[in-house]
Amino acid sequence: MLDARLQAVADFVPHDCSVADIGTDHAYLAIELYRANENRKVIAADLNAGPCEAARRTIREAGFEDNIEVRQGDGLSPLTPSEVETVCIAGMGGKLEADILEASPNVFAKLKCVVLQPQNGQEYLRQWLYEHDWHIEDEQLVKAEGRLYQIIKAAPGTAPMPLEAELILGPVLLKKQPELFREYVQSNIDVLSKIAVELQRGGANTLDKLQEYQRRIKLLEEYLS
Repeated sequence: MLDARLQAVADFVPHDCSVADIGTDHAYLAIELYRANENRKVIAADLNAGPCEAARRTIREAGFEDNIEVRQGDGLSPLTPSEVETVCIAGMGGKLEADILEASPNVFAKLKCVVLQPQNGQEYLRQWLYEHDWHIEDEQLVKAEGRLYQIIKAAPGTAPMPLEAELILGPVLLKKQPELFREYVQSNIDVLSKIAVELQRGGANTLDKLQEYQRRIKLLEEYLS
């Protein structure tokens, strides 16, 4: 059984599509995706040999060794163009997730959907998607082991670049404002405030950066009123 974070990722994957789980680790997500639709193609990929072996063991124990293929390689490099329609990348930094997509343009160009769960750098990732003619279709907030996570579902197609607050908080999350939204906004403010405190210690040398962070804090505080 998946935790709330990975279950939310799985729930965003279209039911009838082929899918690759990139950075699969123990292949828990890949197994759940296959169980959800045993007619779909599922590939589990990871950079290192250790996680690939762990994935094979977990898949074998689940009885799906003939159904889920494990491949070792960097990012999307184990895939060929059009081999899968959806890619999931969970548990990495937002910049790394964007770098993974950018590093395999031939594969990325043929995808119909990406489901991303960035640990940080969400603003960078969202902006990158829009700059590369993708747009965010849906977003979700989940809480697992006391930590908030954002899940992003994106599809190809040009759309206007979201406003700054939308890039930070998520355009769909801002629109829907789900149950965890206020806690989510406050957590973003807390992160910015910690950085601002450190910048205050830098004196005049960091004044411009400090003012920028204070501006962003004020921008986000509007969504708590």
